[in-house]
Amino acid sequence: MALAAGCATARKPSPPASPKPAPAPTAPGPTVGTQPLPTTSAGAAQLAGKLATEAKKVPGVKSATVILTGNTAIVGLDLKAGIKSADIASIKTETARRVKAADKRIRSVQVTTDPKMIARIQGVAGGIARGKPLSSFNTEVNTILKSITPTAR
Repeated sequence: MALAAGCATARKPSPPASPKPAPAPTAPGPTVGTQPLPTTSAGAAQLAGKLATEAKKVPGVKSATVILTGNTAIVGLDLKAGIKSADIASIKTETARRVKAADKRIRSVQVTTDPKMIARIQGVAGGIARGKPLSSFNTEVNTILKSITPTAR
């Protein structure tokens, strides 16, 4: 008698196919803070005007002038009459906070209440508003920055 025996491969059920999740759709992220700051006189003047308007909202501020260099805003504040010396530091700090919050691309804000520095800032801002290139004011802007005590970085 002959017996033949053999082994067949075991038939195991294949694991159930797990459904692959579809990739989550990605929405474009916010562009505020990711776009470069303006490099044209017109663009810089427009953004500086927006930031000056924001600075004027700080209690105690009569008027504000802003110029931009890189990602730094230089703010000259003319304060309302009767502001106490003790309140000036908090006004400067609040101004810097509001300017940074108004445009996330601004990384540093320098604020001054010195009338001589304000006049220089206004001179640069006026030249930019008249269409002069930003680069023509590099020396003046650097001098202003060196003269202002840092407010917020």
